Amino acid sequence: MPSKAVKRARPRASVGSIEAVTEQLRAYATRGVFREFTVKESRQAAEYRINWLTPRPLRVRFDAKSSLLTLVDLLPDISPRSPMDLALRVFVAGRFSTKLPEHRRISKQLVRKLVVVNSNRKTSLRLTLNKKDTGAGARQALLLISEIFQNFLAGPYHEYMVRNFDLRED
Repeated sequence: MPSKAVKRARPRASVGSIEAVTEQLRAYATRGVFREFTVKESRQAAEYRINWLTPRPLRVRFDAKSSLLTLVDLLPDISPRSPMDLALRVFVAGRFSTKLPEHRRISKQLVRKLVVVNSNRKTSLRLTLNKKDTGAGARQALLLISEIFQNFLAGPYHEYMVRNFDLRED
């Protein structure tokens, strides 16, 4: 009797991972942290628009297949390899340091990889999240955004903030 070949289904993106990211971001919106929050979900990805720390909305993409969360064009008008670009890369890499208090640190268990991408003077961040806890990884991404705006940009890059995010000069 010939054996029947068992056709294995190709692994698909986990809908649960999209739901976990969306739920985490929506929780911030529900608590009033965001001024605006919209989401467009498809089977394997989601696109978010968040109004939060600046007048300009933040675009976030999540690809469930790769567990890649991208903060799209988070920081505009930064020249590649400029002192500000290099300082941002050092700052972002330093968010994993055990010297930081735990509540300000990015967990390597939740964010497997973090890449700063500067293309056409627009800087995006790509975070590869732990597939088992994408919601907590999304929370880590929000922590990172907050750290960048409140600790990296505030102060030495105030003029940059005024120029690119329509903030008041005072």
